[in-house]
Amino acid sequence: MRGAKVILLLIVALSSGCARFPANPTPGGVARIIVELRLDGRVKPEYLYFAVINFSNDSFGAAGPVPVVQPPWGNGFAAGAFTHFVLYSGVRGGYGLFQGSPLITLDASIPLGPPSSFEPVGTDSRILRFEVDLTQFIPDVDDARAMRFAQVNLMCADRAPIDPHDQASRFWEAFGDGRSPADLSRFITIRLDQNRIYRNVDFAQLEPSGDVPDPDLDLIDWSIEVRTLE
Repeated sequence: MRGAKVILLLIVALSSGCARFPANPTPGGVARIIVELRLDGRVKPEYLYFAVINFSNDSFGAAGPVPVVQPPWGNGFAAGAFTHFVLYSGVRGGYGLFQGSPLITLDASIPLGPPSSFEPVGTDSRILRFEVDLTQFIPDVDDARAMRFAQVNLMCADRAPIDPHDQASRFWEAFGDGRSPADLSRFITIRLDQNRIYRNVDFAQLEPSGDVPDPDLDLIDWSIEVRTLE
């Protein structure tokens, strides 16, 4: 009986121990991307807030994601070159990861689940912060480790029209000064194999405040951290 009790206790202990760890832990050597956006106003549930990413392995950043600013609207939210994006929209259920492209609309993009971690968004929240493991976008571990460069743009919009004849106004925000036509194709290239924090101040205030009239769309500060998991 004493031996049976010991075995039972070991089974209980092992069961409790397994519950403390994730079922599929992220492999070592794979990047985690931590993004933070700060708005002048608050996060509006019906608005769309994006982190648009082009996993290209292009260290020069020849092409990357840029905003859609006028008709014809294309996919309604982003143009240029991109492969994936993170969306926050309160009316669409909160955070989501997607595989997409400039040729695919928001509703037709492939859902990949939620970020690995994110801060809850309240009625007065001004900050969006989330963490994504690279393997959530690139499931093959070897392919994820081999991806060294990506282009990123942070965007906000009040809607995502796809009718090319839609002439209604659309308010949007993205990297660069939205008041200057010469500043509409700004994005940054990040390294995925080095631990680093990219900040707005590091790029000579790439994103200024006050370049969009709606404070709930006005991105005034941001950071993107790349952290290699051990």
